[in-house]
Amino acid sequence: MFGISCGRTHASGPVDKATIIAAVRDYGTTKPSNQIGTAKPPKVGNDAAPLRPGDEGEYRTQVAAYLVEKNFDQLEKEVRQARESKSRFAGGVWVLFGFYDGVSEPVVGDQASDSDWKYHIGLLKNWIQARPESAAARLALAETYVKYADVARGSGYANTVSETGWKLDSERTDLAARELVEASRLKEKCPFWYEVMQQVALVQGWEKSETRELFDNAIAFQPDYYHYYREYANFLLPKWYGGPGEAERFAEEASSRVGGQEGSFIYFEIATLVTCQCDSTDADMENLSWPKIKAGYAALGQLYGYSNLKLNRYAHMAVEAGDKAAAQEAFSKIGDDWDHGVWHTGQKFETAKLWAVSR
Repeated sequence: MFGISCGRTHASGPVDKATIIAAVRDYGTTKPSNQIGTAKPPKVGNDAAPLRPGDEGEYRTQVAAYLVEKNFDQLEKEVRQARESKSRFAGGVWVLFGFYDGVSEPVVGDQASDSDWKYHIGLLKNWIQARPESAAARLALAETYVKYADVARGSGYANTVSETGWKLDSERTDLAARELVEASRLKEKCPFWYEVMQQVALVQGWEKSETRELFDNAIAFQPDYYHYYREYANFLLPKWYGGPGEAERFAEEASSRVGGQEGSFIYFEIATLVTCQCDSTDADMENLSWPKIKAGYAALGQLYGYSNLKLNRYAHMAVEAGDKAAAQEAFSKIGDDWDHGVWHTGQKFETAKLWAVSR
């Protein structure tokens, strides 16, 4: 069976691994790097990465609305501006990341039905048809397939996933890989391509050497895009394909290679990934340096300012580290605006907050 997409004819089955790896090696014009962090860290002040004013969530909602309205001209304008400016939200998140997050799932979010997902995919295919040379349209569709695959798998442990869930997870991830290969053939390139491919590598269980090569290529293409570091550290967690302490050692490596405030910030970001898992325990702090986390938190504030999410993550780590002073300072800024993804329940948040102010 064959399908037609963007004027190209291709088989509709899974893309073979060799084709995917070839796309990784060929994407962009920058040659792969064997070192982490080849770019100079951004400076504080006028030379720092520009910050986009406004709320990150509101921006995601706005770009999602553009998609529903089929305002493809505005979508192209937004993604081009985000890509070229390399701007960030308070807290350091790239606006480019926020753009794709906003257009890669149904507007109803967690309440989406299967028909909602199919309608959303249809909107993205409309975008591709209207703008066949758009990298953003294909990357948004690839990321949507990744998220749609997550829905099929569910959030439980592997032994809780049904046979049907595994099958749909694999099929939808294959669709994401196919869109990425198609996107690699376009003239227009985008840093987000590598991040979606990192997610595909995780689901497909690539060899460590292949995943490291993908990461090296990614930072050679866009060294300042810190989200690559989080994706790779996630791959190295013991619940995926790494051993105990492997993600933490990567945090040390990345921080040292990048250096400066940006290196400290990256250490903080990887630490939040390691410690802020749904199944995290106090033991997760054992292979991390609390002084380096605190330095990374300070660097975050100086470089990009703080977001509520990053404040909550820091407070969570301060509690695990047993640093009452640091936790109390963070909780004073958070107030009652606790983040569900970090604390999961209001009771856990309130218990931690009371501990911070106790003698």
